[in-house]
Amino acid sequence: MPTRILIADDNAQVRAAMREVLEASGEWEIIEAENGEQAVVKAQECLPRLVILDLVMPGKDGFVASREIAKLLPGTRVLMHTLYSSPQIKIEAAKSGIRKVVQKSESSALVSAVREALEPDARRAPDSARVLDIAQSEVDPRWAEDRIRELCVQVIAADDSASLETKLAELRDALHRHVEQFRARLIEYPAISERRSRNGVSQAEAELIPEMRENSGPGAEVVPISDAEADRPSNPPPKARNGTQ
Repeated sequence: MPTRILIADDNAQVRAAMREVLEASGEWEIIEAENGEQAVVKAQECLPRLVILDLVMPGKDGFVASREIAKLLPGTRVLMHTLYSSPQIKIEAAKSGIRKVVQKSESSALVSAVREALEPDARRAPDSARVLDIAQSEVDPRWAEDRIRELCVQVIAADDSASLETKLAELRDALHRHVEQFRARLIEYPAISERRSRNGVSQAEAELIPEMRENSGPGAEVVPISDAEADRPSNPPPKARNGTQ
């Protein structure tokens, strides 16, 4: 028996396109709803395994509809299919019980997101708390630092190997995200650009430094040479003796 999926969007053309894409697999039975309120009613009637909600709909938006469906049907999984995507939307989606936000511009990602949401192994499905961690850290770097401290405490307090492994993986991911965000902010800092200009280091040269360091072997340090240093003679003339040149 095909798996039942409920899609809710106030645009009939979008619903038709979603139906066509999802039914092409031959695995899923598609039920349509025109808005969030109708989605809640049909979810109770049809008991779908998955609900796909638009964000902006008349009456109840996707967040409100998702929260109501989560209360009425706790085992039903929910995705959001929307034109809008931002860290704030991902945070609110995670709070509303939505497993993943899929942009409408990425139609090919919809099918893979549906398969992932329906995956019977819960460990491979996105965890709402983890989605919330990622989105919140993108908005507030200080929150990311607090989360790293919290995970360190949880690692120390872990009383079994399975729990320790899980917390170590979360800590590794949080540290990686925090370092990447720090690098991105550092590059944009005005003083860095000014220093590069004073030293005669162009943006292109700066981008080549990681590659040069990699090719130079481990432990090697690559120091950009400014134009002034490049023009300076490598072997300066000896100092004059006895007042003669």
